[in-house]
Amino acid sequence: MPRTKVRLDKLVATQGKLDPSKVASIAAKPPDGRDPVVHSHGGRYYVADGHHRVGGAIERGDTHIWVRRVK
Repeated sequence: MPRTKVRLDKLVATQGKLDPSKVASIAAKPPDGRDPVVHSHGGRYYVADGHHRVGGAIERGDTHIWVRRVK
């Protein structure tokens, strides 16, 4: 899967709820190298796996994140 750096505001969640404590735990550490997996369509990136990692990046104040693009 190709690795791509994308703006966080281009990501679209496909999962309804996140565990706030897990998001906070991820946000407190630097990225661990496990990129979220996304599907791309129409200039947007739909998160298939890694919603908590995306939430952690947002909470950390990041503007971009590395993702693995399936499509």
